[in-house]
Amino acid sequence: MTDIPNESRWCTLPDHVILLIYSRLDIPDRYNASLACRHWSQVFDKAVLWRHFSFRFKTASDSKQLGCLEKHGNHLKSVNIFVNPQGTVNQENLCKVIMSLARNRDRKLERIGIYFTSENPLFFQGSVILSSLAELFGPPDPNITVHGTLLEVDLSGLNVSYTDILFNLLASNHPLLEVLNIQNTSLSCQVTPFALLGLVQKCRRLRKLYCFYKSMCDEIIDTFVEEDRQPLEFLSFSCQREDKFHQHLSDESWDKVTKRLPKLRVSVFFDHTIERHHIHSILHHQIPLVGLSLNTMSEVHREVALVDSFFSKTLEDLTITTKGSAALEESLVQLVGNAARLRALHCYCGLKKEVIARIKELKPDLEEYTLDTEENIEGIFIGREARANAMDVRNYLQVDQGEDVD
Repeated sequence: MTDIPNESRWCTLPDHVILLIYSRLDIPDRYNASLACRHWSQVFDKAVLWRHFSFRFKTASDSKQLGCLEKHGNHLKSVNIFVNPQGTVNQENLCKVIMSLARNRDRKLERIGIYFTSENPLFFQGSVILSSLAELFGPPDPNITVHGTLLEVDLSGLNVSYTDILFNLLASNHPLLEVLNIQNTSLSCQVTPFALLGLVQKCRRLRKLYCFYKSMCDEIIDTFVEEDRQPLEFLSFSCQREDKFHQHLSDESWDKVTKRLPKLRVSVFFDHTIERHHIHSILHHQIPLVGLSLNTMSEVHREVALVDSFFSKTLEDLTITTKGSAALEESLVQLVGNAARLRALHCYCGLKKEVIARIKELKPDLEEYTLDTEENIEGIFIGREARANAMDVRNYLQVDQGEDVD
């Protein structure tokens, strides 16, 4: 049997195989692969290949990625943008992508996610980026054909302070929104409960919301239980020191939402600035709590005992970053023994080896765990680094480089 030349084998690969290869490549490698032969070049331009894409701006040389917007921008439905904000050129490229998506004459965009890959430059406020987002969220030009509004917006990796105007625009022009994540590592939140309430009232299909506790109010909870809307599936909120000036959600609201939405799952994050007594005030026993992060410099063994008492039947994911103590270890072992659904446990508090052994004995089937001993712990994180660590923002940077092909 005559051997088939190697180049013939490559040229005769079916389209779906070539599309799969392309989907795993960054733009430069994807373009180089398209030069293999005419068939590969034709597949390179198929709309299906450009429905999901990730831009990555690390250095000035990455500006060449912008070239795909003119030719394939009208195919883009889901876009991730990873940016090193330390470079001015990278910030400019981010804005160019957002503006191009907003002004595309045949817009099909349904999802956008923005993720900073390093700390912000000194005195960085991101006003130009926010202006670009305002155009994307705002009313489109009358000459633009919009095939669908945004369904998912993930701004968790964009470390700037948001204000009401951005989400007023989002609510007014994208009423079919299903997922919103504004829970970033900014040290302050300027989104008022009034603005978030307006968004929840207009976006009746919202099923997942990640926000700051400061932006929540009882009226928002009441809106979620209205009959004529998509049931809320997941709610996550981050609590900071400034929440001591904010009225906490009432027992009545939590009781109402848990009865109306029995499948609701809630995750709560307490950052290092929160005062201990506010943890008790916020953690109502009615909350269907599945995820909890306690990140504080205070002793929290009483809070862990509270979690054991209220949430041991529902808790699935627990992260603790604090000072270690014998009382904390005792409360933690008690909680682990009672938490039947616990699948992830991350403790950055210097546990004794015998305590770690006991935890593993009680929960040998943990899917994820970090149990630092007194010897290998490097210290307690504080400030922005503490929040990024406990919220596991690094996971946002691990979004698959090669998006799936429909």
